[in-house]
Amino acid sequence: MPVTSLADIGDRRRLEESTRRLGGFLDPEAFAQQAAREIDRLLQVPLSSVAVYEDAGMLSMLGVNGERTQRYRGVRIPAGQGLGGRALVERRPISVQDYLNDPRISQEFADVVRGEGLGGMIAVPVIHEGDILGVLYGATRSVGSLGDRAMTLLQATAGSFAPLMSLTMRASRALSERVHAERLRIASDLHDDVGQLLFSIGVAASQMARSASEGPMAESALHIEEQARLAARRMREAFEALAPSEAHETVPVALRRELADLESRAELVTHLVVRGTARALPPRIETALVAGVRQGLYNIQQHAEANMVVVTLHFAEAAVTLVVQDDGKGLPEGFELTAIPRGEHNWGLTSLLGRVEHLGGVLELTTNDDGGATLRMTVPCEPTGA
Repeated sequence: MPVTSLADIGDRRRLEESTRRLGGFLDPEAFAQQAAREIDRLLQVPLSSVAVYEDAGMLSMLGVNGERTQRYRGVRIPAGQGLGGRALVERRPISVQDYLNDPRISQEFADVVRGEGLGGMIAVPVIHEGDILGVLYGATRSVGSLGDRAMTLLQATAGSFAPLMSLTMRASRALSERVHAERLRIASDLHDDVGQLLFSIGVAASQMARSASEGPMAESALHIEEQARLAARRMREAFEALAPSEAHETVPVALRRELADLESRAELVTHLVVRGTARALPPRIETALVAGVRQGLYNIQQHAEANMVVVTLHFAEAAVTLVVQDDGKGLPEGFELTAIPRGEHNWGLTSLLGRVEHLGGVLELTTNDDGGATLRMTVPCEPTGA
């Protein structure tokens, strides 16, 4: 609900001030905590809170104002459970006058609610460009309705906070992806350079020990061989630490690394946008997506004469879509994406087309209306998680 729907001019002004105070946050938890404080200023209710949609089907209560117990903060709420989980699934505001005795609300969090002494409660989903970002809550410690004004104001607050919340979550995700991409680069360099060096040292030391048979030289060679094995084991442990910590990070991090590599080779500005909630994908689909972005970036570098590249990865319920767009000169006149390459060109695209079609997906390469080209790859995949 837009801010202009508020009838009270004072409520409008307070909401505008609260929204301004939320600008510039890069951490979702800090944003949620400040947002909970702003909801308290606006609604003046005993308890206000903000749950952030962190992964598929799960909310995490990151911002709380007015809590009495430690259990309320940080509680994780699966889709469909409790008041917020129901608001998440139905994508609409939901209110109750007596949480613990309302038959419409599942009671997985009854102990937490009872510990807080809550009665009436409102939960409003935060939605931006079709994506669920989180849920805003207002609650009282008595049985009864919070009233129409509280409902209207919390809906307006969700609409006003949504763009800023989206920016915060995207900024945090982009920073995390860049960090993980750099960690992968370091791991790759260690594997390619230091790993080969340690292997060579170990082999040389083993050969030296065999040729020396015994004596100080043989002992030194065996010591060097053992140290090389120890260093290799430590490096493998480092590889595990440098890998993405969550399975759903794999594809965005890999794409971020590809873009970073392109920026290092060419004078191009690159952006990665992740829409929907990232999740783990089957290896064959992850491999196809990375191959798709590599092929798209290779074509841009070789032929497009572009200045900027935007890669969008969109996780929908039953499919994932990769879009690679540039602002270059577009495709040659009469270009067609074919299953059989023509001459020495389009072998990469033909191979990618076969891979995508084998997965039951669709690959398109078109010229944009305002110049440049768009590679769009959509692959079906079953949703994971609740």
